[in-house]
Amino acid sequence: MNRTPVILALMLSVGMTVLACAREGPPRGGPRDRLPPYVVETEPPSGSTQVPLDVSPKLTFNERIEPRSIEGNLFIAPIVEFEAEANWRGNEITVRFEEPIQSERTYIITVGTGIRDVGGNRMDSTYVYALSTGPTIEQGEVKGMAVHDGLPARSAYIWAYSLTGKPEPDPARMAPDYLTQAGRDGTFTFTHLSADRYRFFAFLDQGRDRLYDADVDPVGVPARDVVLSEEKMDDGPLSFRMAVNDTSAMHVVSARTSHMRELSVFLSEAPSGDLVRDVDSYVISGVEDEESLAVESAYQDPADPATIVLITAPQVRDKVYLLTVAGLENTWAEPIDSTENSTEFTGSSTENPAPPRLLEVHPGDRSRDIAQSSEIRFSFSEPVTLEEHAVVLRDSTDQEVGGDLRWLSPTVAAMRPDTLLWPSAEYEILVLADLVSNVFGQSLQTTGDRPDTLAYTFSTIDPAEYGSLSGRFEDEDVEMAGPVEISLYRERNSDAVSEIRLAGPGGFRFDQVLPGRYILQAYRDANGNGRYDFGSAMPFIPAERSMVHPDTVEIRTGWETEDVTLRLNR
Repeated sequence: MNRTPVILALMLSVGMTVLACAREGPPRGGPRDRLPPYVVETEPPSGSTQVPLDVSPKLTFNERIEPRSIEGNLFIAPIVEFEAEANWRGNEITVRFEEPIQSERTYIITVGTGIRDVGGNRMDSTYVYALSTGPTIEQGEVKGMAVHDGLPARSAYIWAYSLTGKPEPDPARMAPDYLTQAGRDGTFTFTHLSADRYRFFAFLDQGRDRLYDADVDPVGVPARDVVLSEEKMDDGPLSFRMAVNDTSAMHVVSARTSHMRELSVFLSEAPSGDLVRDVDSYVISGVEDEESLAVESAYQDPADPATIVLITAPQVRDKVYLLTVAGLENTWAEPIDSTENSTEFTGSSTENPAPPRLLEVHPGDRSRDIAQSSEIRFSFSEPVTLEEHAVVLRDSTDQEVGGDLRWLSPTVAAMRPDTLLWPSAEYEILVLADLVSNVFGQSLQTTGDRPDTLAYTFSTIDPAEYGSLSGRFEDEDVEMAGPVEISLYRERNSDAVSEIRLAGPGGFRFDQVLPGRYILQAYRDANGNGRYDFGSAMPFIPAERSMVHPDTVEIRTGWETEDVTLRLNR
């Protein structure tokens, strides 16, 4: 794996040291300080022009800053090495440049959200401080938002590259021309940019080294480049959805037997689930005699999507086999690496596998406010057979509720009740262990006081508690085609509550929504493949166009929140 050169790390950490002449403890007594720090004054004032080349900018905060939080959270663009010195009170930071700054240039000092006060409170949003050594100051502005797993990507780094002279910037190898951080709500703003063509990237710094690691850090790729001109010096909002874009191809890591009929194949990343079940994708033969070993079924491990479980014909004890995998793709539609798609394993001597387990039931035990139209889902540790009456749904009068059972995947079954469930009612789900078995004839493993049955209870919601949400999706690019995917996320929850697919721009409506605050996201599925395409940082492949509603939406009991407009810009 290629790492960013050391010089890039030095440039982004900008050689900063923090000096403090005295330390003071937080005041004792009184209520705990929970308010974030913020900049109250700068010297020279932000926006100043004709500043001298030996200037030492000063930023004054509303309270004392923790000196250790300054390092790595103060950025200057264009990049120049500097020191930051805190005064004895700890509420002022003086920036001293360690190399000459240039004339006729605009310099942007960004205070990141990692700055903390002595009480540990972080800044809510970045602060941008701009100065010019010439007679004018640049006025370009670009706004946007970054999200990860449906939630605002607080403190994500946003890097901007001028494409003049470097048309294909690689964020894993090249320092940005401008940088900032997203605030608590995932939003960011670049100001004082010059007229130019730019490419932006967003990433979450998992390694906390202020560098983008392509194999580790979730990255957001833009849907387009930004052009600022004298006629139009603003753009946005840009939207970034982040995911880890591993630069290495999916490959086989290893394989291990758990018993003589089962083989676990470990991949470097999760494959696309649609292709996993094709047994022709797996070829097993003896290393010495080349005698084939049949693969009878294949499925993804419910606990680890990057692991494929193969059910094989009986293996020969201590015999060495060669497994070759072909035809699989990862979730980015990239094929498995044909040079690293095989591995050896030794036949198992274990005859008795572990019994199957019920991993999860939805609705969960003792859950409340369940929709009357909900279906019951069962997730098993491996493929199983459910005999008639293996799963039973009963109401509070012990009456059985009928329903049709269907398989969503080899390990997940769903039962939809024949009728709408009663409101504000108690229900019980029973799973009869003796009527659930795997391909080896083993019954479901149980624990507790009822060794033959697993029991779960839940209660339904009163429909009067629901709210609803309606609005309209608009696309500024009238020539764009493709379905529209709209997702509704509960605030601080990374799982979508509900999703809607529209044939194109138009009205949308979410019914039966629990009260609370929600985040709306949408994207245009331009290629119609039914999933969001994140794009690629290098080689550069634009992401599909997406947007996040700028405000959280409040759903109230018994009310419809109307006229919400989702507008996707060009």
